[in-house]
Amino acid sequence: MKQFNLKEHNMKMFALSKNAAKGIYPSKKIARAGSFFGTGIGIVFFLMGIFLNVLGYVWGFGILLAGIITVVSNIFNLKRTGKNSKS
Repeated sequence: MKQFNLKEHNMKMFALSKNAAKGIYPSKKIARAGSFFGTGIGIVFFLMGIFLNVLGYVWGFGILLAGIITVVSNIFNLKRTGKNSKS
Protein backbone atom coordinates (compact mmCIF):
# COMPACT_ATOMS: atom_id res chain seq x y z
CA MET A 1 0.00 0.00 0.00
CA LYS A 2 1.36 3.38 -1.01
CA GLN A 3 1.94 5.84 1.81
CA PHE A 4 0.26 9.20 1.63
CA ASN A 5 2.80 11.97 1.15
CA LEU A 6 1.23 15.17 2.44
CA LYS A 7 3.91 17.46 1.01
CA GLU A 8 3.52 15.97 -2.48
CA HIS A 9 -0.25 16.20 -2.23
CA ASN A 10 -0.11 19.86 -1.15
CA MET A 11 2.22 20.74 -4.03
CA LYS A 12 -0.13 19.04 -6.51
CA MET A 13 -3.17 20.88 -5.14
CA PHE A 14 -1.30 24.19 -5.09
CA ALA A 15 -0.36 23.78 -8.77
CA LEU A 16 -3.95 22.90 -9.62
CA SER A 17 -5.30 25.98 -7.83
CA LYS A 18 -2.73 28.22 -9.59
CA ASN A 19 -3.84 26.85 -12.96
CA ALA A 20 -7.50 27.38 -12.05
CA ALA A 21 -6.78 30.99 -11.04
CA LYS A 22 -5.07 31.61 -14.39
CA GLY A 23 -8.03 30.09 -16.23
CA ILE A 24 -5.99 27.20 -17.60
CA TYR A 25 -7.84 24.41 -15.78
CA PRO A 26 -10.43 23.26 -16.61
CA SER A 27 -10.33 24.05 -20.31
CA LYS A 28 -12.61 26.84 -21.49
CA LYS A 29 -14.75 24.36 -23.40
CA ILE A 30 -15.39 22.26 -20.30
CA ALA A 31 -15.92 25.34 -18.12
CA ARG A 32 -18.51 26.71 -20.54
CA ALA A 33 -20.35 23.38 -20.70
CA GLY A 34 -20.40 23.22 -16.91
CA SER A 35 -21.68 26.78 -16.68
CA PHE A 36 -24.50 26.07 -19.14
CA PHE A 37 -25.47 23.01 -17.11
CA GLY A 38 -25.21 24.97 -13.85
CA THR A 39 -27.37 27.76 -15.25
CA GLY A 40 -30.03 25.19 -16.13
CA ILE A 41 -29.92 23.76 -12.60
CA GLY A 42 -30.15 27.29 -11.20
CA ILE A 43 -33.24 28.01 -13.30
CA VAL A 44 -34.85 24.80 -12.03
CA PHE A 45 -34.09 25.86 -8.43
CA PHE A 46 -35.47 29.33 -9.12
CA LEU A 47 -38.74 27.98 -10.55
CA MET A 48 -39.05 25.37 -7.81
CA GLY A 49 -38.48 28.08 -5.19
CA ILE A 50 -41.27 30.22 -6.65
CA PHE A 51 -43.60 27.23 -6.77
CA LEU A 52 -42.84 26.22 -3.17
CA ASN A 53 -43.28 29.82 -1.97
CA VAL A 54 -46.71 29.91 -3.60
CA LEU A 55 -47.59 26.68 -1.78
CA GLY A 56 -46.49 28.29 1.49
CA TYR A 57 -43.35 26.29 2.30
CA VAL A 58 -40.84 28.28 4.36
CA TRP A 59 -37.78 26.69 2.76
CA GLY A 60 -39.02 27.67 -0.69
CA PHE A 61 -37.36 31.06 -0.22
CA GLY A 62 -34.00 29.38 0.41
CA ILE A 63 -34.30 27.35 -2.78
CA LEU A 64 -35.31 30.50 -4.67
CA LEU A 65 -32.27 32.34 -3.32
CA ALA A 66 -29.96 29.41 -4.17
CA GLY A 67 -31.32 29.40 -7.72
CA ILE A 68 -30.72 33.13 -8.18
CA ILE A 69 -27.17 32.90 -6.84
CA THR A 70 -26.44 29.86 -9.03
CA VAL A 71 -27.70 31.53 -12.20
CA VAL A 72 -25.81 34.78 -11.53
CA SER A 73 -22.59 32.92 -10.73
CA ASN A 74 -22.76 30.80 -13.86
CA ILE A 75 -23.56 33.80 -16.06
CA PHE A 76 -20.48 35.59 -14.70
CA ASN A 77 -18.41 32.48 -15.45
CA LEU A 78 -19.84 32.27 -18.98
CA LYS A 79 -18.88 35.90 -19.61
CA ARG A 80 -15.41 35.29 -18.17
CA THR A 81 -14.76 32.18 -20.26
CA GLY A 82 -16.33 33.72 -23.37
CA LYS A 83 -13.55 36.27 -23.70
CA ASN A 84 -10.69 35.09 -25.90
CA SER A 85 -12.18 31.61 -26.09
CA LYS A 86 -9.45 29.76 -28.02
CA SER A 87 -9.67 26.24 -26.64
